[in-house]
Parts: sequence; C-alpha cells; structure tokens
Amino acid sequence: MKKIVLLCFIVCISFANSMKAQNFQTFPPHWYKGMEDTVLQLIIHQKEIRDAKINMPSDAIKILKRYPSSSVDYMMLDLSIPRNFLGNIIPIEFIIKKKKLLLKYELKEKPFLKKPILNQTDLIYLIMPDRFANDDVTNDVFEKMEEKTVNRKEPFGRHGGDLKGIENNLTYIQSVGFNTLWLTPFQENNEPEASYHGYAITDHYKTDPRFGTNNDYKNLSTAAHARGMKMVIDLVFNHIGDQHWMVKDMPFPNFIHRFDTFTRTNYRANTLLDPYASSYDKKIFTEGWFDKRMPDLNMKDPALARYMIQQTLWWMYYAEIDAIRIDTYTYPDQEFMKLWYQAIREEFPEMSIFGEIWEHAVPLQSYFAPKDKRYDQEMQNVLDFQFCFAMDEFVNQDFGWTEGVSKLYYSLSQDFLYKDPFHHVTFLDNHDLDRFLSQVNEDASKLKVALGMLLTMRGIPCIFYGTEVLMKGKGSHGIIREDFSGGWPGDAINKFDAKNRSKEENELINYISKIQNWKKSHPAFNESKMMQFIPQDGIYAFARYSVSGSAALIIYNSNKEAKNINTIRFQDILKNKTSGKNILNEKGIDLKIISMDAKELMIIDLK
Repeated sequence: MKKIVLLCFIVCISFANSMKAQNFQTFPPHWYKGMEDTVLQLIIHQKEIRDAKINMPSDAIKILKRYPSSSVDYMMLDLSIPRNFLGNIIPIEFIIKKKKLLLKYELKEKPFLKKPILNQTDLIYLIMPDRFANDDVTNDVFEKMEEKTVNRKEPFGRHGGDLKGIENNLTYIQSVGFNTLWLTPFQENNEPEASYHGYAITDHYKTDPRFGTNNDYKNLSTAAHARGMKMVIDLVFNHIGDQHWMVKDMPFPNFIHRFDTFTRTNYRANTLLDPYASSYDKKIFTEGWFDKRMPDLNMKDPALARYMIQQTLWWMYYAEIDAIRIDTYTYPDQEFMKLWYQAIREEFPEMSIFGEIWEHAVPLQSYFAPKDKRYDQEMQNVLDFQFCFAMDEFVNQDFGWTEGVSKLYYSLSQDFLYKDPFHHVTFLDNHDLDRFLSQVNEDASKLKVALGMLLTMRGIPCIFYGTEVLMKGKGSHGIIREDFSGGWPGDAINKFDAKNRSKEENELINYISKIQNWKKSHPAFNESKMMQFIPQDGIYAFARYSVSGSAALIIYNSNKEAKNINTIRFQDILKNKTSGKNILNEKGIDLKIISMDAKELMIIDLK
C-alpha cells in the first residue's frame, strides 16, 4: 500500500509540473493531510466548470460523488484522500469545451494541536472588532464592497476597527486580567448595510478585508498564544448573508430554506420541546429567516452539513483556535448540530465548545445541554443567560422569597439539570443586551458587586469590552456597541492609558485584576466544587472549596442597612475557622460574627 501511495505521489508531482495551473476559487482554499474523516468536499468556482470532464492523475485520490449544480460556474465533488497520502498537491485536470485547465489543490501538514480547555480561572474578553480599535485606516473602505462608507457617528455603520487594532492592545487587555479573546465573527460580511456586526457572513473562508486579512487573524492568534492567551472563534450555522454566493448564484438551491414570501422565524425555541407545539410553529422557528438579509440554512442537506463542518475544522487548524462559541445554537437543525459536534470531537476530543441559548427558563436552557448525554455526543456547555438574568435582579431588586438575591439562588439550585455547569460561560451583558451599567442606572457600586459575583461564581466568566472603563448604553445595538475610546487616531481620550482614565475607571480595572489574580492561584477555583446557602434576611452567601481544604466564602448584604451575620450556618465550609481575610481590602475578618455594611460584597479567603 505504501508503494502505491508513493507511486501516486510521484505521478501527481510529475503531472502537476507538466501543466500550468489556472486560477480557481475553491472552498476550502486548501485542506490538511491526515484528517480523521478522509472525505474532502471540494467546491470549485470557475467559469463554465459545471459540465467539465475531469482527469484525476492519482489513483490514490478518488472522486466519490459529483453533485448537480444549478449554476454552470460551480462544481462540487467529494474526494477520498488516504490518511497516509504523501503528496502536498492534488492535481485535477478539467476539460472545458476542449480547453484543459489544471487545478493544483494544496494539502498542508496538519498541525498537532493539543488545546487546553477553557477553565474557571480563565477570563474571556468579548470584542466586536469594528468597535474596538482601528490600527489601519487604509482598509476602512473598499469601493468594490457593498457598504462603501465608514462613519463613526452612524450607530449601525462601519466604524473602522480591525484585527491589528486588537493585536496592538493585547498588553492592555492582559493587564486588566483577561487571558481569552472572543471576537464576534470576523469573516466577510459584504452586505449593503449594518455589515459591521459580522453575523451575516458572505464568505466563510475569508476575513472581511475591512478587518484585515486571513493572515492578520492568524497573526492575532499567534500573538495571543505567545502571551499565554487563548482564542475563541464565533461560528454561525443558522444563517448567512444574502450576498453570499450560495444565495446570489444559487448553485445548490437546497442549501437555503425558501418561502413564497419573506417569512421570519418566530424566535421560539421552546417549540422544539413544547409537548403541545404545532408542526407549523416548529417549522417557522427552524426554517424562518432570522432577518431579511439573513437567509436560513437548510442543515438537513448532507452536502451543506459537510461544508459547515469543514469550514469549522479549516479555521481551527489554520489559526490554531482554542475554543468555539456557537451563535443561535437552538435555531439550526438539531440533528445537524449533533453531527457537527461529533465531527469536531473526532479531531479535538477536549475542545471547549459553548452555545448561545437565549431562552428564559433554566429547563429550556438545559434541554439543549442535556445531563444524560455523553460529552462527545452533544454540546454540554452554554452561554448562561439564566445567570445573566438572575444577576440583573440580584443587584436591582429588594430581597424577597423569590426576588432579589433569591433569584440567583433558585437559578443555581437547578444546576442538577446540567452535566457540567462549572464550564458554562457566565456574563452580565453582551453585544445584544443593554450594558449592565445602564441596567443598574449607572450605579458603579452595583456593577462592582455583580462583577465580584461573576468572577467568583461557578463557570467561566466573560466580560464585554469597555465594561472595565464604565461604558454604558441602552436601547439600540448601535448604542450598546459604541467605540472603545482611544482606539482611533485623534480620539480625545485614550482609555487604554491609565493616566487618561478617571479614578473610578482605574479603580474598577484594579478591582477586576485583583480578584482575577487572586483567584488564579487559589486551589478552590481549580475544582468543580461549590456550596450555596439559603438567602436569609437579605443575605446571600456561597463558597468555593477544594478537597484539600482550601476555601473562599463570598457574602453579599443586599440590605440598605449594615448587618451582623451569625456564621453558625456556614460551618460546613468554615469548619471552626475563626479568621479569614477580605481580599478586596486586605483586612482580617472575625468569622464568628461578620459585620457588613449596607450593599457590601465580601470575598473572604479561608485558606
């Protein structure tokens, strides 16, 4: 067998060198040797290629299937590539109207990637590339693209932020305490309006040129890894932009869900589990378009399913990504999502994957991360919207049986529905929600309490860019997603520089950094162990602890007056310890009776 593969390798090289290669557009642009799945789906865009005759000089590479295309300019093939294939080029000869064209399709060595999973000592920084920092003003506008302007005064327009702007500010990001970057989609969004947000992709394999190049994205990942940081890629499987070639050229019509008239999704994921749901409502949820410019993808189509799996794997290897966030996880066909998940697990058995499940009850959220399924069969970790909603009430409402701090208590008590809630990604707000500071009427003390809870609670915390410098915004997405001050040449205030920030802003950055640095070295936060205590008299407390005996007690007094707290009911954690240290002010704490000011949060180290 080895001799046959070697002989085919020699034949391929000889054939490739004998003809001049032509320019083709291929999806994916190149592939990798030694993949677990030996089938490569190759889509080729070339004038009048659909009906071309094909000559494969290598006996080792076989055409398994040739798909019909509605466009004469597209061809889709399934190729079988032996796992031990030695060549770096797959030459394919096409004969179009007696003219011979040669495609030299590149196979690269698959990098060895043993990626560390995201853990509870990580801190994720969520960035919208267009709104963070603009390093290269020359790539702000491209005349050949649909949206031809950049205007920072237009909330829904492009503002010019790019990947190099993020890379140039990694020192700042790391200084706050963040060690993981999650960028909203950076791939091409060639839409005529609101193309800045990234969720209407028009080319899955190409970085939007206004953000930079594929190489710029790879360089950002390399620079982050050199600092010991991690990268999360944001992937969209439910929809694409209506300027995508799948829609404009429509070579494979079955890829897109279509209706006689525009039909929007009803946004009701509960139709998938509601025992009384109608089939019509389910269909509208899964097949309706997310927006007028976001055609819905038919993930039941096996060819499209393979395409979306391959583009995921391509980016994972190309940029050496550490984790995946899945946009609108509940909307695509759930059988496809299982298939996708299993395919990624074959290549990356321990890859961190978490999905957006924007629902309004713990059982709904937990349905999509089932407790009783194997970790390698279905997605287990989620963006924890239930924690987010609970924290809003936690700091804003007065104490009650189910209100205020009790809301968080009841939400967390339902964690039995999950397999691994300690690896859910927790957050206070994001690019789709009002900024938390605005939700609490710009009360920075409430924001600090919420951040203290976020950083010490079970799960992997995520903070939206600018929260650390008290950015606010409420209402439309354009307001929520304002620019980071100092990211653009000529900005009046550069908040990347401590001397240009207010006292309150620097205090908040130091607060985040202090908790994060303490937490990273504390054994209790490396283990999935937590205990919470019933809210009483407006007091909520929980503990993080380890089998070795290290522990931390976090207490919040939600009352409007000071309280003295008898700690007898915390003895499961205190174990007769008499003193600890409040890490927020470095003061010693008498653990017999804890005295707390009104609205005070204490993080007590019990090591």
